[in-house]
Amino acid sequence: MKQVIQGFATALLLAGACMLALYFTDTPKTEETTTASAAVETVTPSEDDMKKELEENDYHVLSNQDYEELKNAQNKTPEKPKKEEPKTFTLKLETGMTSDDVATKLEEADIIEDASAFRTYLDVTEASEALQVGTYHVSSDMKYEDISKLMTK
Repeated sequence: MKQVIQGFATALLLAGACMLALYFTDTPKTEETTTASAAVETVTPSEDDMKKELEENDYHVLSNQDYEELKNAQNKTPEKPKKEEPKTFTLKLETGMTSDDVATKLEEADIIEDASAFRTYLDVTEASEALQVGTYHVSSDMKYEDISKLMTK
């Protein structure tokens, strides 16, 4: 039995050596090589074809000069609109004036933008009940809170 196993092992070793020798000495066939290289060869489209394809897919093609001009235009800081000077107004509160009257006068003088919003602010903060008779100098850059504090002192 020992001789049978040794013979089988020798046969396997010999078969492995033959396969190894064939693997390293075999050259590839020329037909397979040429068909493989033909499949790898790529066709480079022309510049016009590439531009046409990009434009069909909603892309924009720019020259370097156009691109630089666009980039420079984006880097420029936009001109800031000039701020208007705040408007001033002298409000005279008289006896019997309501918060509606005050809000309407301030809106007419362009001190506030929305009379009903200012009226609501006065009602919510309960400043409409604490308005004091007098003459007040207000400006358009004042907040509702500043105006109501001025008139309720």
